[in-house]
Amino acid sequence: MGRPLKILYLRTENTSGTLQLFVDAHRKLGNEARFVTLFPTAEGFPEDICLDLPLLPKSTRFKKAKEMILDQKHLYRDAQGFPPQWDPPKGRKLFFRLRDQLWKPFLRRAFEKYDLMDYDIYHLEGGHGFLRTSAWPLDNLKAQGKHIIANYHGVDMRTRGVFPWIDRLVDVNTSSELDLLEKYPNMEYVYLPYQVDQHQPKFELNRPLKICHATRDRYWKGSDIIIEACRQLEKSHEIEFVLIENQPHEKTIKMKAACDIYIDQVANLGGWGYGMNSIEAFSLGLACCTNLLPQYEDFLGKHPFVNIHKETLYEDLVKLVNNPELVKQKKTAGRTWVEQTHSVEAVMQSVYGIYMKQGWIEELPHGLA
Repeated sequence: MGRPLKILYLRTENTSGTLQLFVDAHRKLGNEARFVTLFPTAEGFPEDICLDLPLLPKSTRFKKAKEMILDQKHLYRDAQGFPPQWDPPKGRKLFFRLRDQLWKPFLRRAFEKYDLMDYDIYHLEGGHGFLRTSAWPLDNLKAQGKHIIANYHGVDMRTRGVFPWIDRLVDVNTSSELDLLEKYPNMEYVYLPYQVDQHQPKFELNRPLKICHATRDRYWKGSDIIIEACRQLEKSHEIEFVLIENQPHEKTIKMKAACDIYIDQVANLGGWGYGMNSIEAFSLGLACCTNLLPQYEDFLGKHPFVNIHKETLYEDLVKLVNNPELVKQKKTAGRTWVEQTHSVEAVMQSVYGIYMKQGWIEELPHGLA
């Protein structure tokens, strides 16, 4: 492959732990890789280069102050355009322009300290640059022949939209959210990576059965509908319902691991189908329920999910809990499927396949060939 590639990931906050997985996988293949975050995560995931910039939502107090100052009504509205484009109210835009000016001296020092301009490929997680209202210094990097990939996660495109000044510099757009492929032309689908083998699955059933649901924002997942159905099920079928809400990641994993069935979402408001919560649950040996639209079922092909619907959620769950053999079958099938689809090795095949298709490498690394 010639000299090792130098690869840098940028994300505002390390909310899911995938950044470390990508970096470790690139290093395992003989390349150099690091990741930069703009502020520390509240999730407890590891940091690499954390810039800890000012005026970012690092505390509950700051978030509440921002909500009081800035118009928050648009946060649940779909951005407009194809692709959708960032177009905030004037007050928010002014706030971000002023913050960018404040950040520039901090960023200049960080670029020099960590040699952040000296990478070959830049992965912009969420399509976010170092600044909100400017492409600096990505425009300079592009002029030097560097490569840029923007990976979108969901609300960053649905309700925020792309930043046009960054979008025009990007070589490839990717996402693990199927609905985003309909919002952006020629976007590549890449499955979320997960270190599946870090968990020892538990396939035996609890008595009574335990059903769980994890949420940080009840609106996006239709959590209120899920909670109501599961409370009703507790009374009618003596199951135990475990609500995991706004918990640290380590505690969330422990709570999930003690359950049999995981319910992801029924609303399809925060994206179609499923996300990292289901991937974790499959890895732990849980049966997973979610609402899959017909086009998502067609895309996935054979899959282990139990397809549920908000209009008939209670009845859907009754059918499942009344069939413990089906629950066991879904548990084992889910673990096998997530190993084949979301393992780090499988996802890196896709990433380096993109590199090769773009002509950035001539052949796959030995660990993937």
